[in-house]
Amino acid sequence: MRTYRYESVAAGILFIAATTATMASFALIDPIMDEVDVAGLLASQRSGIIAGASLEVTNALASAGIAMALFPIIWRCTQGLAVAYLGLRVIEAGLGVLAATGLLALLSTENGEVGVAIHNSAFLLVLTVFSVGAIVLYLVLFIYRLVPVLLSVWGLIGGLMLLLSCLLILFGWIESGSRTPTHNFATRCV
Repeated sequence: MRTYRYESVAAGILFIAATTATMASFALIDPIMDEVDVAGLLASQRSGIIAGASLEVTNALASAGIAMALFPIIWRCTQGLAVAYLGLRVIEAGLGVLAATGLLALLSTENGEVGVAIHNSAFLLVLTVFSVGAIVLYLVLFIYRLVPVLLSVWGLIGGLMLLLSCLLILFGWIESGSRTPTHNFATRCV
């Protein structure tokens, strides 16, 4: 029986790379995106934007690599969900590159606002697709007992919570980063 050790190690290394790249990119980009006058801040933050965009591309490529590394393991259990997971992670990677392109558009003074809009919209879609992919992955891990049940249930809960928050942001029920609804629930349901 094959153990898939190399694939598992590769997936683990790529998980660490993707997580590290995301956290570092967030640390570089978030202070810039929170500024009221993003265009005025660009001259002093050019290298931070380029580094942040590079880290977002690194995250995108590592995310697709995770799915490629796990593909033979998931394929052994369920072929349909293996293809679904790989497809979702490739879509996520493409959207991640689009988000990085939005960051690079900030470097052009006339396209600053467009770059912010592209980055924020693409990043919300990245998180939405990521959460669906996570649900698929953790469902497979749960059904086929590939990891301890507690870990797979924890991942399912996290994926569902992230998907719910992304949908609430997408449909205007909450703002990104907020903890409270932007509209009164009773008036939205009428």
